[in-house]
Amino acid sequence: MKTILIIFFITISFASAAYSYPESQMDECISSALSNPATKSISKKAISNYCDCALKAIFDDNKDIRESGYECAQKNFN
Repeated sequence: MKTILIIFFITISFASAAYSYPESQMDECISSALSNPATKSISKKAISNYCDCALKAIFDDNKDIRESGYECAQKNFN
């Protein structure tokens, strides 16, 4: 029993993060935001957080794209 628990904890500690959206979507979102003149003064980290938030809302919660973008922009850019 102890062996199974040890193997279980080792497996969990090496597991990588799983995203519900394709990485290409994240890359596309970031590059689109970086090329937008309105976001020139915003850090890449804030844009990355925005894209992650919006993509999770769109893919996980089936929210509208416009609604997700607006809510995540308020959270990450203010």
